[in-house]
Amino acid sequence: MRKLIVLSVLALAATVQPLSAQAPRAREGFWWGVGVGYGWVHVRCDICEANRKTAFSATGTIGGTISRSVSFGAELSGWTRGEENIDEYLGSLSAILNWYPSPDGSFHLKGGLGYVAYRIDDGEDALTSSGFGPLVGAGFEIGIGRRASIEPYIGAIITLPRGNLQLNGDRQADGVSLSLMRFGLGVTLH
Repeated sequence: MRKLIVLSVLALAATVQPLSAQAPRAREGFWWGVGVGYGWVHVRCDICEANRKTAFSATGTIGGTISRSVSFGAELSGWTRGEENIDEYLGSLSAILNWYPSPDGSFHLKGGLGYVAYRIDDGEDALTSSGFGPLVGAGFEIGIGRRASIEPYIGAIITLPRGNLQLNGDRQADGVSLSLMRFGLGVTLH
């Protein structure tokens, strides 16, 4: 059901025609952005819990423009959750590429490759894992000035199941996969 909702939202966003005041005024040169939202983290391995945990997430991006249809950059994302003296963190650093199907449009698709690190800590013991994997996402820029836009976004990064899970540095499980799915609202300056 979630996949159907996500695909429906992406299809709708791709067909929306922005008002001229909403269209990005400038997509050139250096750009940067920040965003906040909500995210779901899932750690998959033989000995891991099967539930997805939800909490606050934040994203920062920086990059350059290749053309009106393509930009590239780096994205730093974080997710954190605390409950009953247990703190949980997931962070990622990714190389990204944004593609605008219409050079003058506001909708874009994002792809990339990133490194993800995970930690859960109760003050005495810590479980950690990390790995590399693909990043995918989409956004819709709503112009709020000549060089600024507000952007609702959705994205996910999932590591390949090759990592290991360590308890205080000792290997506990292999074949670990980490995932973060998030949506939020960002501001980008071009």
